[in-house]
Parts: sequence; structure tokens; C-alpha cells
Amino acid sequence: MKILHLFSDWKWTGPAEPALDLCVELKKRGHDVTLACGKAMDDYPFPPDSESVEKSAYERGLVPVTRFNLCKHFRLFKAISDVKNLSAFMNDEEYDIVHVHRCQDHLVGGIAARRTGRFLPVVRTSHDGVALKKGIRNNICLVRLTDKLITVSEMARTADMKNFGLSKDKVIMINASIDCCRFNPGDGHLVHREKFGIKKDDIVVGIIARIQTHRRFDILLKAIKIASQEIPRLKLMVIGRGTKEKQLLTEPAKTMGLEKVVIHTGYRTGDYVEAVSCMDFNIFLMPGTDGSCRAVREVMAMGKPVIAANRGMLSTIVDDNVTGFVIDDTPENLAMATVRLAKDSELRKKMAEASLKKAQDVFSQESMAEKVESVYKELLS
Repeated sequence: MKILHLFSDWKWTGPAEPALDLCVELKKRGHDVTLACGKAMDDYPFPPDSESVEKSAYERGLVPVTRFNLCKHFRLFKAISDVKNLSAFMNDEEYDIVHVHRCQDHLVGGIAARRTGRFLPVVRTSHDGVALKKGIRNNICLVRLTDKLITVSEMARTADMKNFGLSKDKVIMINASIDCCRFNPGDGHLVHREKFGIKKDDIVVGIIARIQTHRRFDILLKAIKIASQEIPRLKLMVIGRGTKEKQLLTEPAKTMGLEKVVIHTGYRTGDYVEAVSCMDFNIFLMPGTDGSCRAVREVMAMGKPVIAANRGMLSTIVDDNVTGFVIDDTPENLAMATVRLAKDSELRKKMAEASLKKAQDVFSQESMAEKVESVYKELLS
């Protein structure tokens, strides 16, 4: 099959990685795949000190098309230009399928596909685990410009069908995927600890999140304060950055006497996997910009138990008392779950094995690509 994927942004944000990963997997399966995305900047091939979809595509062996505007936000004249040029491009290249990933590329790509004068199916993936927002644009896109909608949670699937009057056969749930080869248990969690000043016998609980007010760092630190009084060897590893690091993490940790407990690694790129491998288990309190909670799946693929708040789709990824704990995230509940995992090495091992198995069975890229491929074949048949 010849497949055109559209991504209306140049920034490396939440939905970008799963979109690119899908392109790579489909290419491995023998399909002719093209990715068209927004152009980074006129003055630079890639923005300095910034990640871009274009750059990441090249790193994955894709040659992205950046001749179209494909803006993240609606711009009338640029949208009109994209519809005209994309429609001609789709016909010239004789694509079989158009796959869109964001609201704006859905609009221009959907209209362009309908203007080709032939049957060119449009598939949309909604990468957030929640329902798409009600509104005129989404209503037009989903009702008139979509042949199949893919969601990453049953909750989103049910809500989208209800909100937009979509039939059951028009919407399918396919689990978001991660690279199980990159994220794997490897040599174990002790190998890279020295790099981050962690001792071998420390119990490390980690969190991967942008340091923002709504990410509930106040609840986290209160829980770690309680737990560390019972588990002297407890360490909290924080992977992430934010404009309010001092206000939300550094200063409160100092005030609470947690300077030697909290290890803030900042944002990691080249050694992200190594940093995550140092953790014994993880905490996730809020879904981030990536509503599919990608980081949760990554740590599960590395064989880590997860303590998850009962929010968003976290409770559908983590199986309570199997791959971790799902809790109402008060400081007391979070501390109790942390202490229980920190004290019981056999429980950690059991949950780690369950996490790894679920990631490999349910969240692999191969499984996801196979299911998406089936959607394409169904539409073309």
C-alpha cells in the first residue's frame, strides 16, 4: 500500500513520536510510506536547542515532505493553499490511504482527499486517551472527512461515538504502542546508578513529568516525606523540567528536609533509558500533554511496577494489584503504596514481571502496526 501520513506541526510534542513510530513500522512491513509535516524554521534546518518532527523523522530513516504549511493552528489562507496542493500531491503520487494525526492536518488533509475525485480513505488517530472536543471543526472532520477513527482507549472510543453520532464500525480502539526493544529490562537497574549518585541498596521511586503546578508535585513530596521516615534508604528520582522547578520542587524539598532524598536529573535525551533503568518502581499522578500516558508504557516495558493515580486512562494501563497499584492520590495513600513496594522485594519482582509481560503482549509496535494495517485493508476492500 502507498500511505500518506500528515502531521500539522514541526514541534516534537506528545503525538509526534507515536505517529513517527507507526510510519517506521508500516515501512518495515513493506508499505510505501510518506510523512508530510510542518517545516521547522526558515532560518534553520532545525531549531537550535529544540527537537522537531522533521529532525526525528530523518533520525528514523524517513525523508519527510515539508513543502506544505501544515500549521498546528488554523490559518485560513495557509489552509486553502494546503488543501489545493495536497489534493494535487495525493493524485500525482497515487496514494491509497491518507492517515491524519492532529485536528488541523485532519481538516486540510480530509478536504484534500475528498477533492481528489476518487475514493481515497481518510484514517484519523486520536492520540489522547480522552474524547475529542466538541465543536464545528471536529464535527465536520469526524462526520464528513473520516472513514475510520482510531482511539487509544475504550473511554475515548465510547465518548467520541456518542458526541459525534458515529457508528460502532467507524471507530476502533487500538492500544498506543512503545518501542519494546529500546525500553527493556536490559542489564538491570543497578548498572547506571553510580552516574546519578545512587547507592546500590537505595530504593528508588521515580516520576517522569514536566514540573508544572497541575502535575501534583505537592502531593508527591508530602507522600515521599511520610514514606522516607519509614524507609531511610528511599530516593525520589525526578526526570523532567519546567519553568517552576524551584517553586514546585527544589525549594519545597529543601523546606521539608528532602534534599538528600530527591534526585532531580532534569530533562534527559541521550541517556533517558539509562536514567529510567535506575528506578525500582514509578509513580504517575497525572496524564501529561501525551494523553496516552506513553511514559507509563515505557517503564512497564522496562519491567517496572507503577503506582498510578485513578485519573484519565492511567487506571486502564495499570492493573491494580497486578502491574502496580491504582490509588486515589492523597499523600497518605501514595505514601502507603510506596512503603509497601519499597519493603516487599518479592512483590516488586512479581509486579515487574507482570508489567513487562503486559507491555510486550499489548503495547508492542508490531502489534499496533498490524492492527492499523488491518484497518487499511478493510477500507480498501
